[in-house]
Amino acid sequence: MTPRGRAALVLGFVLVIGAIVAGTVEVRVGTHECGSAVSAHAPAGHGEAQSRAEDLCDSKVTGRRVFVFFFGLAGLVIAMAGAYDHRRPSPRRPHSA
Repeated sequence: MTPRGRAALVLGFVLVIGAIVAGTVEVRVGTHECGSAVSAHAPAGHGEAQSRAEDLCDSKVTGRRVFVFFFGLAGLVIAMAGAYDHRRPSPRRPHSA
């Protein structure tokens, strides 16, 4: 594996771990807790304020899920590219007599 491949592999793993952390961090809308991108729940409350908070929570959680998906996918692609980056064998020249 080349040094460039090792660097890409490490960067890819860091991005994937960052996506996992971003997916598990609590999403908040004002004073309402919405859960995380992995485990969302409806905010507590009653009436019109709860309905508005639910809409905002749904929007933020969906945005976080999209972010985590693309961030993790980019990390996975970079890590795989780094894992398959090997030195190419040099072409052999025929012996001249």
